[in-house]
Amino acid sequence: MIINVDVKSLEWGTYLFLSQDPVGIEEWHKVLNDPTQNDIHTSNQVTFNLPSRLIAKIFLFRWIYRGPAHAYAYDPDFNHISKDTKFWQNVIDKYNHKYYNIYQKHLEYINTVNLTGKLVSPFGRIHEYKLKKQRGVWSYSESDVTNHINQGLGADLLTIIRVMAHQEVQKLKKKTNLVCDFISTVHDSIVLDTPNENLPIVASLFDQIFRDIPRYVYKIFGVTWNIPMRCEIKYGPNMSDMKEYKGN
Repeated sequence: MIINVDVKSLEWGTYLFLSQDPVGIEEWHKVLNDPTQNDIHTSNQVTFNLPSRLIAKIFLFRWIYRGPAHAYAYDPDFNHISKDTKFWQNVIDKYNHKYYNIYQKHLEYINTVNLTGKLVSPFGRIHEYKLKKQRGVWSYSESDVTNHINQGLGADLLTIIRVMAHQEVQKLKKKTNLVCDFISTVHDSIVLDTPNENLPIVASLFDQIFRDIPRYVYKIFGVTWNIPMRCEIKYGPNMSDMKEYKGN
């Protein structure tokens, strides 16, 4: 059986950590404590009068990387809603206002890169940026500046999860007859292979690993991680026929 473990909203969770945005963190905890509540994408769809949850979700993940208004106005996935850049700038401004700490963190990163050409993540990863010629002017890409620091942090966090998972699986193998092999990892997911009867064991193991992330982050980097991370687990005979695992 194939088991696919996905980090829930990895890029949003890491940006909440970087920015410590109080509104986003409050929403994060509400959904975590009560999954029956509308998630942030449904909430933003209603708040900002967007036509669907999917549009609200795509917009959010473009917004955190400084997607400009004209990009939405000329994008076929968005311009059926409006081709007016003023319309999309208004939506951007509303997101900036709602998640003000993230917006301010964007400005801080852009200013730091303009002064030094680099950013250093909370885990010590150094991101160096190169000037690009944009519309005839040499400048740093705001999208790159706001993207690389967050993607890097997500990659480091998943590395911790992978190492933790490997260690815990090896411990279980020594104590029991557990058969479980790691197949691959891509961005925010880990794929494993195990007999059907081991599904509850592996699922429980990963649930605990995600709950232990703050302890491991502090142990390795001396950083206090205050954004609870959770995983979504799917299983099936192949990657095309997967079902969500919801426990016993």
